[in-house]
Amino acid sequence: MEQVLQNINKLNRSLEGVIAVGNEFGAVEALWSQFENVMAKEPGEGDVGKEEGLEGEDQESDKEAVEGVTEDAKEAEGRK
Repeated sequence: MEQVLQNINKLNRSLEGVIAVGNEFGAVEALWSQFENVMAKEPGEGDVGKEEGLEGEDQESDKEAVEGVTEDAKEAEGRK
């Protein structure tokens, strides 16, 4: 019985390690999702923003999103 408990504990530690490694990729996944969303836009969608003077606002929101992903990556590093 004790052998079974030891093996279960070993398995649990291994699973926790795998989950921890998977969580480190959260920031990378968010960045790729954002890239995918930008690439999925219709080619004409960006032209409308330029004509209406919204280009600066779009750049600011993109910059904020990238900064948020960077902060998430720093937090993940701190948890190691």
